[in-house]
Amino acid sequence: MAMQNQYNDSQRRLPGKRPRLMIDISPELRRRIKVAAAQKDLSVNEYVGRILEEAVPSEKASAAEGQPRPVSRESLERLLRTREQIMQRRQGRPFSDSTEIIRQMREERSKYLGEL
Repeated sequence: MAMQNQYNDSQRRLPGKRPRLMIDISPELRRRIKVAAAQKDLSVNEYVGRILEEAVPSEKASAAEGQPRPVSRESLERLLRTREQIMQRRQGRPFSDSTEIIRQMREERSKYLGEL
């Protein structure tokens, strides 16, 4: 591990050098990567680099994930239209909460048991 750290430190000091990422992959995956890169007329380095750029979020994007995104006017209008459609299907009846449903079920059960 000390050898690897020394290598990385020396690479950082050289201008124009980029850090390396070494991973172990199967020969089959390596072959598939080479074929896919060749089909796009890219080097393996460029091909894998593009995939990683797309797959790994930037630091700025990662920091923004925890914050709510603003809602567009179009999205809000679509939500209100959907709500109106739901209310029309329900014919203006309000949504029941669970307490009301439980109360109704108890009344029905009491009536049923009283008939026995």
